[in-house]
Amino acid sequence: MAAGWSVMDALNRNSKAAAEDKPRARFRTKDISIRKMYSNDRNFYSMNGIEKLAQEILTVGLLENMTVMYAPCERGEYRIIAGERRWRALQLLLKKGYEEFEIATCQIKSVAEEHEEMVNIIMANAYRDKTMADLLQEEQQLRKSLQYMKDNGLTLQGYTLDSGRLRDVIASIMQMSGTKIAQIDSINERLIPEFTEQLKEGRLTFSAAYEISGMDQEQQQAMLEKSQESGGLTWKEVKEAKAAAEEPEEAESQEPEQEETTKPGDDYETPHPEGITSICYGCSRYLECNVKTSTCTSCDQYIDKKEAEKTEQQRYDEEQAAIDRETKRKLQEREQEEKMQHLPSDDKKKTIRLSCDAFDRIRSRTQTFLIVKSTEISESSTIIAMEFREGRATGEQMQLRVNHLEDSSTSSALVDGYCVIGIEEA
Repeated sequence: MAAGWSVMDALNRNSKAAAEDKPRARFRTKDISIRKMYSNDRNFYSMNGIEKLAQEILTVGLLENMTVMYAPCERGEYRIIAGERRWRALQLLLKKGYEEFEIATCQIKSVAEEHEEMVNIIMANAYRDKTMADLLQEEQQLRKSLQYMKDNGLTLQGYTLDSGRLRDVIASIMQMSGTKIAQIDSINERLIPEFTEQLKEGRLTFSAAYEISGMDQEQQQAMLEKSQESGGLTWKEVKEAKAAAEEPEEAESQEPEQEETTKPGDDYETPHPEGITSICYGCSRYLECNVKTSTCTSCDQYIDKKEAEKTEQQRYDEEQAAIDRETKRKLQEREQEEKMQHLPSDDKKKTIRLSCDAFDRIRSRTQTFLIVKSTEISESSTIIAMEFREGRATGEQMQLRVNHLEDSSTSSALVDGYCVIGIEEA
């Protein structure tokens, strides 16, 4: 072995090269043929909606550049870090004969260590709508990669890995509360594969899956048999089964001397349960109560066990999540008010650029809608459509009137900043 060689030098060879290319507002770009790019095997996200995205790109062009790294192999020269759905949509357009979409402007990233690359892929997909399968895989891969980076002294700009809990970093990257991340981790680590598949396919709710993950393997198998017999499980059924399984264990764990403390005395107030469905199992005084039943719905001595046993961290996470929801709601209201206050005047017309094909479809009325940035566009406004061929204006233009508008405030399928407008030639 050569003198001066160390394991850390080998581990960090790519990381040190990537560190020189720190995140900044300006970055290196290059126009690259999509034929020279290839899919990233580390990208585990679902690739749905490709045809719809291709139609959007055909209509308004590629609005966001892709991110790639130079890693030549038999599959191509550039491995995709961010923008795989856009790449697939461009490939689809190319197959349909739209050769003008072969070249795409890309941000070039330096080659990074594989766990850093995985974190980059996850952060690049933070904006997208995710399936439950995506979220489970995302948390699992993120925890694995961040743990490796922490153990080997690697850094992630903007985050501290060498102190505190990784759960907080994961929660920040995934934009979720720490409690939610803990629940996802419990499902990833303890839920049996059969229930995991049901969760991914939408046949089991997240709450029910989390409750089942708290059971041992034998209990989970019993629940699986029940699920197969009944055609599925609800959260209520899982909760009741879990409580019933815990009841005999709690009874056996009580020692004889505890019986004396449960008898009514001068300092003991006798609870007065009433009803037909028991709340005793969720009471923090369950062990000391001498009148607990399986038919109680109301009790003057009831204390919510789940609420009483919450840690300070759990209470803090819930408070922060509530604050985040309220802040988001207020920001959305403020943005909507600002849009209403800055509607364009009648004498100010917005200009948009269209490809020759899109221009012809609109003029012939075979296309009556467009997907555009929502800045300064409102219903009944007039816009100027200019025809472009290979990046240059042909001189052709027409006035269009907006007769309908949908944006993120009226449709969950649209992201902030974009809208679908119905158009007709003015």
